[in-house]
Amino acid sequence: MTIEAIDLEYSIGTKSILSNIEIEIHPGKLHVLIGRNGAGKSSLFHMLCGDLNPKKGDVYLDGIELRKYSKSQLAKIRAVLTQETTITFPISSEEVIELGRHPHVSNPNRDKEIVQTCLKITGSSEQKEQNYSTLSGGEKQKINFGRILAQVWETPPRYIFLDEPVSALDIPNQYKMLNLCRHMANQGYAVFMILHDLNLAALYADTITLLHKGKIIKTGNPTEVLTLENLETAFGIKARILNAPEGNFIIPEIIGEPI
Repeated sequence: MTIEAIDLEYSIGTKSILSNIEIEIHPGKLHVLIGRNGAGKSSLFHMLCGDLNPKKGDVYLDGIELRKYSKSQLAKIRAVLTQETTITFPISSEEVIELGRHPHVSNPNRDKEIVQTCLKITGSSEQKEQNYSTLSGGEKQKINFGRILAQVWETPPRYIFLDEPVSALDIPNQYKMLNLCRHMANQGYAVFMILHDLNLAALYADTITLLHKGKIIKTGNPTEVLTLENLETAFGIKARILNAPEGNFIIPEIIGEPI
């Protein structure tokens, strides 16, 4: 049950955003998408989770075009965490996580138990009765991650899409969330995320896809993708790579003037 994109192209007006995209997302793997701002990451992300239609090519789930699935069908097998989740009405943090259970016909007592578990494992139990709008950015990110977990709580394979999931988190919570993602992948879930921190990508990813100017430079394991040549091409940086038992560590050196 793989998500596969074949020969994807996307443009806005006359501007090409993505071209010749071939990518696969497999259950049991943590797949990270990296690239500069404007490389096309968000467009590709939204196509892979069925929220944006390509101009050419198609995305397939289990061999069937993704666009042939209804929104309700997709909601049962994949959950999406975008960079911003806007809620304009009063709602508690607990109720936000409960939203993740809506696609499923389930036992209310079981749903309540799942929600409480998601609050606990994201470290959000103290905020469960707090109005969502009063939370900090990091607290909101944890609550929304809990909502995603509640949505895919059923037996894998299921798909988790995360757009910059640690952007608002402090360092301990970044590692906690990524450890949870690693655990989910180990349990048979497909986890696909956009990250900007190359070292976190190198540490946690089974597969990395490097996107540059709307095209894939390389897909493979971290050692294959995060080479000095690829980093200079995609990011315009020189880098030193330090070898460590747990994986390589990248030290970037900017070329030219800082932004």
